[in-house]
Amino acid sequence: MNHISLCFVFLYSAALELCRVTIVPPLLLTKASTAWNIRERLGPPQLTYNNKNSTGRPVVWIHAASLGESKLLVKFLDILKRKHPEHVYVLTATTSAGVEYLKTVADDRVIARGFLPFDTVGLMKKMVRRYSVCRLWLMETELWPSMLCVCIRENVPVGIVNARMEQKSFSSFRLLRFLSKPMFSALDIVLAQSGAYALRFEKLGVRASAVHIIGNLKNAVDVRRPLLSERNALRAAMSLAAGDFVVTAGCLHAGEGRVLREALDKINIGGRRVKCVAVPRYLGESPSLIKELGPDTLHIREPSSTVSWEICLVDKLGVLEAMYKMADAAFVGGTFVSVGGHNVWDAAQFGIPVFFGPDFHTQRESCEMLLGAGVGFLARSSKELAELITGVAKTDTSGFAAALSRFIQGARDRQQEIERILP
Repeated sequence: MNHISLCFVFLYSAALELCRVTIVPPLLLTKASTAWNIRERLGPPQLTYNNKNSTGRPVVWIHAASLGESKLLVKFLDILKRKHPEHVYVLTATTSAGVEYLKTVADDRVIARGFLPFDTVGLMKKMVRRYSVCRLWLMETELWPSMLCVCIRENVPVGIVNARMEQKSFSSFRLLRFLSKPMFSALDIVLAQSGAYALRFEKLGVRASAVHIIGNLKNAVDVRRPLLSERNALRAAMSLAAGDFVVTAGCLHAGEGRVLREALDKINIGGRRVKCVAVPRYLGESPSLIKELGPDTLHIREPSSTVSWEICLVDKLGVLEAMYKMADAAFVGGTFVSVGGHNVWDAAQFGIPVFFGPDFHTQRESCEMLLGAGVGFLARSSKELAELITGVAKTDTSGFAAALSRFIQGARDRQQEIERILP
């Protein structure tokens, strides 16, 4: 780094340090301390596993911003673990939602997880040295001046995964190139989402040979059918019979219950009972959804039932993955209202057909990928939704199975390509 960049980083760090010693102490006595997790940001996260298995092993630090990036971090972690089985990991995030998600990762190779400390030179140096970090991976655009400066001076290679660089950010970095170029030129590797993003990183100073286009990591899903024993246990808890055809409707919004109910009444898959599990996006919309789904809807707070049902709404957060695991098909909400959809990969990862409505503008890349592979299906009305589900379940099961097989192989090929690129 040049002298100008170093001066900027140290001035920036000094300003943060001044805030830390003057503003933070009184804040620790207020409710804001808990709301902003200030105490947890005053130093590196504590060890999760302090055992002999981690002693002497290379430590890799991976950092994400919020919940979405933390989910991608966990995907990337799986790829890293296959590439480097000898490594252990420290995971950090900026937001409380991101940290809470990282805490759900049950893996003794993750030796610590928690909040990113305040971005001062002193705290970043403490972070790197406490864990003897040998490499840092940043998710998307999490570029922190003191963090990058310390890693460069401590000879810790830094890479960005699922890298993106929007035009606004690119213009800002170009305007301040005399400060930013030394940091970009020091990046060891950049795994970019697209050619446009890759070109912007190169123009900001990253070596062309260090930039690779891998697509959006969000689409690099590892498709695996759930264990039969787990699936059967989930279905048994919900009083489902072996022959029941279960559609899990995830992330539903008020206004979509009516469309879903109309479709369910039209589905005919020949002798098999069609059951629907609805999981609302927001619990506050549950009463409206129950009205739309009909008076015979079973309303439960936990994913278990001792009574028979045709449609049930599970009024609880954190159950969607389990409900997808036990399903034969999925409908992803936010697509028959002007929300733009939700993460279709939450369902597609379990190898089931995924259906969605016409408004999927926030998930366009993912939805188009599923449509092109023949494992996702677009319905423009309740009638079309019923016809598509009936077709996949009754008349074209072999066609879907073949499409799924090709899709799984393609996903594995993409992950192997990423593994090959990783240092």
